[in-house]
Amino acid sequence: MSPKTIIILAVLAICTTIGASLAVSFDSGARQDSRIGAALFPDLIDEANDVASITLKSNFSTLTLDRSSVGWTLRESDGYPVQTVKANGAVLDLAFLRFHEPKTNRPDKYAKLNLLDFDASDSGSSYVIVRDKDKAVLAELIVGNSKFNLPGTKTGGVYVRLPGDARAWLAQGNVNLNGQASHWLERSILSITRDRIKRVEVGRPPAKPVVVTKQSAKSLVFSLQGMPANFKLLYKGEPALIASNLEDLMLEDVRKAGTIAFAPGNTNKTVFETFDGLGIIVETTANNGGTWARFALVAKPDAAPSVTTEAKKLTERTKRWVYRVPAFRAARFTKSMAELIEPAR
Repeated sequence: MSPKTIIILAVLAICTTIGASLAVSFDSGARQDSRIGAALFPDLIDEANDVASITLKSNFSTLTLDRSSVGWTLRESDGYPVQTVKANGAVLDLAFLRFHEPKTNRPDKYAKLNLLDFDASDSGSSYVIVRDKDKAVLAELIVGNSKFNLPGTKTGGVYVRLPGDARAWLAQGNVNLNGQASHWLERSILSITRDRIKRVEVGRPPAKPVVVTKQSAKSLVFSLQGMPANFKLLYKGEPALIASNLEDLMLEDVRKAGTIAFAPGNTNKTVFETFDGLGIIVETTANNGGTWARFALVAKPDAAPSVTTEAKKLTERTKRWVYRVPAFRAARFTKSMAELIEPAR
């Protein structure tokens, strides 16, 4: 080996040693961060009752949960009630987050952890800011990927970044910052069980109405009326599915009545009648990216007091709102005869 080669190798060895020493020194400094084990928001648990709003932002949505004396509501859904347990749970999740392990402070590495700014192109992060009634910030965080198995803990973890701090962290704990309105809203619209249904008439102009009936309250069989000769049901269970369409009916989103147009040429009407005298009129329209429904309920004059009370209660709940319903429910509110039958062979 020539003297020149020996000198080159020695220089490389020295550079490698220095580089490794610097890396270890840096890594050691990061891993000895005094915040490890501390709460991200140490005052939030004591300030939980002061929280007035939670704003969630991502690349595809913005949701604002507001709290007042009457409870939590969703601003983007015109102030419709939010599930209290989920809103309170989001605050507590943030309060219990703890610094677990420091990660990169290089912006070019953020994407791997989904910690780019929420409004950056192709970002998959979520941003949350919690404020009190005076708009003071109680917590603010960028949230990325979850880590479901976190050794030494029972909770798992999540990658996070504090705005204004280049350092990314693996935090102990979990946060649910779902960007779908349906995750937060009180989803139940109403529930009229199938066994109560006597008759359903599905109006879909200009087609002839579809009528489904049941002979008695004890019967389990629903029949399609007016089926042409030499035709049969495409699916035998479809009449029963139409009759059960008000059972555990849930919303996907909601708006105040009057904000969604129900144009005469774009509105279908389905009328349900129960054996005990309750009538439910459901009008639906395709609008604003989905199918929206509004409800009117009435009890027959000879209905039992309990049915009259039920009609009043459900009217009070639904009269100020229009609801976006799931696609499979919407389809049953608008079935035509042609969609239900096929030629008999």
